[in-house]
Parts: sequence; C-alpha cells; structure tokens
Amino acid sequence: MIIFMNIKKRKSNISAAVAMLLVFAVFVGFVFVMLNNASKTSSEEALRAAEASVVRAVVSCYAFEGFYPDNIDYLVEHYNLVIDRDKYLIYYGKSAENIMPNVIVTERVL
Repeated sequence: MIIFMNIKKRKSNISAAVAMLLVFAVFVGFVFVMLNNASKTSSEEALRAAEASVVRAVVSCYAFEGFYPDNIDYLVEHYNLVIDRDKYLIYYGKSAENIMPNVIVTERVL
C-alpha cells in the first residue's frame, strides 16, 4: 500500500511540474509576442515621424521662400532636417515650383 501511494505522489508531482512548465512556456511566449508587437509599433511610429519631419521642412521652405526645394539636401542644409539615411530611404518627387512634391519615406531593408 505504501509503494502504491509513493507512485501516486510521484505521478502527481510530475503532472504538477509538467503543468507549471506548460504555464511558464505560455507566459514566455506571450511576453515574446508582446515585445515583438511593441517593437513593430515603435518602428512604424518612427517611420511616420520621419516622413512628417520631411513634409514639415518642405512646407516651411515653401512658406519662407516661396518655392519647393529641388531636393532633400537643400532641406538638410537650410532647414536643419535630420534623417538617418542608413535607416530610411526618401523619395522626393517634385513636379513643379508651386505644387507640393510627393514625399515617401520607407525603411531600408538590411
């Protein structure tokens, strides 16, 4: 009878350990997914902020000087635009002096 009880206790201890490991694995998976989502959201927000800063510099140039600049380098030089060119690609499409250029900022794929 005592041997049977010891076997039963070992099985319940093993079941409890397996259950705890399973709960821990689910928790670690949940934390990993949440951190991944936070990182993705942060990256998307930084991209939107970079694009907004380029557009703001373009509009400021037009307001102060009456024309849209020919390229981004003009904005960097005269309007203190700071963009991490190692991280972002900037498409700046100017069609005319008095029409707002298309500005698209995308993240570089490394």
